Amino acid sequence: MLTNANSKPRLTSKIKQSEQQQFDGNTGLTPDSYSNNKQVIYNISARRFTLGSFLYQNTLFQVLSFEHGINSSIMNTMIDQLLTALDHYSKILLVRFDLHVYTETPNNSLISKYRKTLLRYLDKHYQSKVWLFWVREQTPRSDKAHYHCFILLDGHKAKSGWGAFQQVQKACYMHPDTAAWLPKS
Repeated sequence: MLTNANSKPRLTSKIKQSEQQQFDGNTGLTPDSYSNNKQVIYNISARRFTLGSFLYQNTLFQVLSFEHGINSSIMNTMIDQLLTALDHYSKILLVRFDLHVYTETPNNSLISKYRKTLLRYLDKHYQSKVWLFWVREQTPRSDKAHYHCFILLDGHKAKSGWGAFQQVQKACYMHPDTAAWLPKS
């Protein structure tokens, strides 16, 4: 669960206390370039991965770091959706899942149809506003893409991710060339 500033936060944040904090060198940013930041968001669930730094409106986020870098356009859009959901509801539930596609997908028309079906099911099930965010990933050696997705739900109506994932699977049933699963972490 993520909560807004009026509720008990689950995502840990700290006011930047010193210039001695550790930052990932792959981003090209240094502690001096963060001197105007109001807070730093620490991702406590990703301790086993290499973390990089992403700056969003004077807030520094620790994110997974990869050789090819961080796509700032995707990150900005994702954080915008999170903040929009937190403006709408005092508590949100984020459910992350992966969607595999079994057919060749030269464009994103399949995920667009799947998204429409899934949002219809989730709206009916929870009777509240729902957000879906997805990013396509396709390796050079495969013609089939897969998608990393997350759903944002009203945390007062959705108490666990299992009910939402059942709706994800129901949408997969309506689109037989897809399959969804929950990642381990």
